[in-house]
Amino acid sequence: MLRSISAVLFLCLSSSAAWAQEASQPPAPVDSAREDWTLARLPEHDAVVATIGFTSGLNLIARCQGGVYDLMISGLPEAPKNQPTRELGIQVGDEGESKTTVWTVGSQRTMAFSRIPALVARDLAEGGKLQVVIPSDRPGGPRTRYVMDVEPSSQAIAETLTACGRPVIDPREERADQIEGNGQDGLPAAVMWRTMPRPTFPESVRGRSPRMGYVVLSCVAEDDGGLTKCVTESEQPPGYHLGLAVQRSLPRARLKLTDEAAASGRPLAGRLIVFSVNFIMDN
Repeated sequence: MLRSISAVLFLCLSSSAAWAQEASQPPAPVDSAREDWTLARLPEHDAVVATIGFTSGLNLIARCQGGVYDLMISGLPEAPKNQPTRELGIQVGDEGESKTTVWTVGSQRTMAFSRIPALVARDLAEGGKLQVVIPSDRPGGPRTRYVMDVEPSSQAIAETLTACGRPVIDPREERADQIEGNGQDGLPAAVMWRTMPRPTFPESVRGRSPRMGYVVLSCVAEDDGGLTKCVTESEQPPGYHLGLAVQRSLPRARLKLTDEAAASGRPLAGRLIVFSVNFIMDN
């Protein structure tokens, strides 16, 4: 169901120093030579691609192709079988906060696709020290941490975002009181549906329809629980208008805070809510 990352591996990935280590150990020193993203415009593939690679074998690829925005990572430890998603911690800069987000495992299980690619790409554009933390695949096991140094240049990533009509700076993120959600299935822990959206499976495209799929969206919550300024962050498989189907169902949907979240005293309004909707076609 996922497009293979091999479509972009014909590009030469740049190389830089990186260290893989147990996260429980103190960080290794970062190489003073910073590496930058490499940008390629590929009109024959209707693609704009930014890539960066590291001697550890880890590669990051930000890509706009055919109007679809993707952020991919390859060279990861292989994901366990039958695990469709994995969590990765990303920290940018010495003072940055580690953010754990959800990634969809690719057909090659050492690859993963971000479920909120534009949000993560904007963080990566800041450059500086980059840490990628991979949780253990067994309870209580050690995590693996990659430490890299990236040139603080946003130009290459900015061009991939712009090519797909994504803002380099999202005013919704800048104004949000808090961002809830990280690409997880369903809603983030702080909110629940008061009135659920009820999207319908879209019509077939050229006589074909997917058997299943998902859409990840981000919306700004209003006082009454309504959702506004919604953006489809990712959808799989692309090209079947799943994101549009969900967005059409959102005007009647309403959220509310969970009891625990409401006890904090912070209002629902102004939060940027990241959530997903899964599609499964009945036989």
